[in-house]
Amino acid sequence: MKLKGPNLIVVNVIATYVRMFVVMGLMLFSERWVLNALGEVDFGLYSLTGTLIIFILFIGNVMAGSMQRFYAYAIGQEDEAEIQKWFNCAFVIHSVFAGILILGGVPFGIWLLHVLDIPPDRLNACYWVYYLSIAGAAWTMLTVPYIGMFHARQRIFELSFWNSVQAVFIFGLAWSLFSVSGDRLKFYAVGMVGIKMVMDGVQMLRAYWLFRECRLNSRYWFNWTFYRTVLSYAAWQLWSGLGAILSNQGLSVLINKFCGVRANAAYGIAGRVNNVVANVGTAIYQASVAEIFRLEGAGRRDEMITLSLRTSKFIMLLTFLWMLPLYIELDYILTLWLKTVPVHVTGFCRVILVTYAVNTLIMGYSAAVGAYGKVGSYQSVQGTLLVLTFPLTWLAFKLGAPPEYALLSLVAMAVCGDLYCVFWVKKKMNVPVSRWIKDVLLKCLIFVIPSTLVGSVVYIGLESSFWRTLLVFCLTGVSTLSVAWCLAMDQEERRFCLDKIHGILKRLPGSKNGES
Repeated sequence: MKLKGPNLIVVNVIATYVRMFVVMGLMLFSERWVLNALGEVDFGLYSLTGTLIIFILFIGNVMAGSMQRFYAYAIGQEDEAEIQKWFNCAFVIHSVFAGILILGGVPFGIWLLHVLDIPPDRLNACYWVYYLSIAGAAWTMLTVPYIGMFHARQRIFELSFWNSVQAVFIFGLAWSLFSVSGDRLKFYAVGMVGIKMVMDGVQMLRAYWLFRECRLNSRYWFNWTFYRTVLSYAAWQLWSGLGAILSNQGLSVLINKFCGVRANAAYGIAGRVNNVVANVGTAIYQASVAEIFRLEGAGRRDEMITLSLRTSKFIMLLTFLWMLPLYIELDYILTLWLKTVPVHVTGFCRVILVTYAVNTLIMGYSAAVGAYGKVGSYQSVQGTLLVLTFPLTWLAFKLGAPPEYALLSLVAMAVCGDLYCVFWVKKKMNVPVSRWIKDVLLKCLIFVIPSTLVGSVVYIGLESSFWRTLLVFCLTGVSTLSVAWCLAMDQEERRFCLDKIHGILKRLPGSKNGES
């Protein structure tokens, strides 16, 4: 049976949730091994050098998101020939960008690595990391049009499988570092890029085999209308993306200049912690965004808005289940995980987690904005708000603020971005602000406030230990789910969840349906 709509979203979310457990479990060991094997200095250098590549990869991600919108829109219109035209357009654009990346990225890296605060004896290793990352980024760009079709066709469950396999290989790479006698930083860089290139290649071949639209046809390479449409849409996305780079990865450069390379290690670890928590939100977003685009393409805007609001609420709910106990017990968890915790890690983690929590409140709406298509004004303002985090953080450092407080500009600009998104949707799509407040903000506060109080009481009342941490996770989880079920979810959502749970139980071994 072919899954569609809400059923497919549920399958995709469950698959990505399983992937999150696999990745998180493996990361608990692999990150600590990498930090111990490389040392704080080399780990910080790897995080810093990788930041330079993220700037370039973000262009590819922006293009991927843009193409996914056009893929899904055409799927909503049920026009297979149109989908193939968009695929060929995407392949040509990404091939050009890959060439530009190689030609421009190499001299850019040579200049920038000399500007940054890097120990002279490690400069050669940093060149290795950078050049390998350039090669991996160029290859990733070529595979983006193929992998994007998985998202557009909502086959997130398969991507979750390949991502889990990649995590297993990275786990093996981290374990092998201790047996390497040469330069471990170079070895780790070669391994990481090699694993990424192989896994991207496998997914590209799978897409070619699964989707008839993923066929190159030179007749579609010279449709300039398509290129103008995509590049116009992506240009505004790119401005917002550049702002995101400055608000996240650009801060790594500021931290390096004001605090040194050891603080970069702390910032890198904080980013990895956030990535693990964000996996849940990303799962729901990726599972829903293609359906949101498809509904808009099919002219069903009311359903699209409803789905986008529910997406925001459920992203916050399922993310908060992990974020709250992690936030409360962060010191103990980091010590258990890393043994020796670099300075500033706890503060960086907390600021970045709060920023992500604020962003989850409009993730569904941001997908609705993308589906609407006319994103120029929206992306220009959002991009500007993100860009402002860079000078604000620089100013805070100049005034002598501690690193953790200097990063609070991330939270401030995230709040401003949420408010602008809500009012933009009201203006362009005639959705009242009160609907977002009632269906998302207040519903989320209903479970956030009591669960936070429950976790805080346990944290204050008991001594730090494994059992206190376990109790915080259990009690906050029960509190969040029970309050959300009774007060934050409507009758239709509860009925849908019960139907899905009943369907899963019927398929378990030993059930009457399972035995028949």
